[in-house]
Amino acid sequence: MDFKIIVMENKNYTRVPKQERSRETKQSILKAGLELFSEKSYYKTNSKEISKRAGVSIGSFYMYFPDKKELFKELLIEYHKQIRAVLENIEIESYVNSGKRRDFLNYLINKLIEAHYIYPEFHQEINVMALTDSDFIKVNEKSKAESIEVTKTLLHIWKDQLRIKDIEAAAIVVQTSIEEIVHVLIFSKHKAKNKKIIDECTDMLSRYLFED
Repeated sequence: MDFKIIVMENKNYTRVPKQERSRETKQSILKAGLELFSEKSYYKTNSKEISKRAGVSIGSFYMYFPDKKELFKELLIEYHKQIRAVLENIEIESYVNSGKRRDFLNYLINKLIEAHYIYPEFHQEINVMALTDSDFIKVNEKSKAESIEVTKTLLHIWKDQLRIKDIEAAAIVVQTSIEEIVHVLIFSKHKAKNKKIIDECTDMLSRYLFED
């Protein structure tokens, strides 16, 4: 799955691109930032390096972003947006109609793993920055809350078969559990065990959510 960077409008930026050439310039800066943050980390990357990688002047960089922090923030927002889109586009109807609850959970876990493999190095840097910068923490918390809402909607579709009564609390448990397992799988050196870990997580959540 490709990480397609979307040029977004933000009132904090010096310039919002209106023309195609301007949008392409901003897209190049975003792409360069994504690559360098992934390769070198946030703190070891500066605006001059990003400009050079993007093939633009440092002045052009500052026309679109006041600093590298705003660039990272925009990339962070778009990254989370794409992860959330995976949840929102989960194909659940066939599983509900057939009553294949365990298969649905296994499918959900695998789709989220697939989504997180969009630039795993950048995802790792997100995890680091989410612990060190208050602005990035806020973005992460907002995104997590939105993902939990989507998970709650998915669980609500199964409401007549659920063992648990508090769907909102269950959504937090399910989302957090899968997220932690996904992190283990992406960054683990023991890839051969991935399927076994996914199967165990599927069994755990199946027993938690459903009667049998």
